Amino acid sequence: MGGGSSIGDESPDGEVPEPSHREAAEYIASMLDGLRQVASSARMPFLTYLINVALEEAKSEQAKRD
Repeated sequence: MGGGSSIGDESPDGEVPEPSHREAAEYIASMLDGLRQVASSARMPFLTYLINVALEEAKSEQAKRD
């Protein structure tokens, strides 16, 4: 994500800045990709499928403008 900060990082004044639409979608896609790998390794095919659906939606959201 741009600017060297990540979602959830506090600013110097202690507030957590709201991520842009694209940043949020990118972060969600990253988390889902890791979860997909865990589900696949654990032989959970239906959960892997559902996470894949959510991952594709997150990737689609990344392409949208803020």
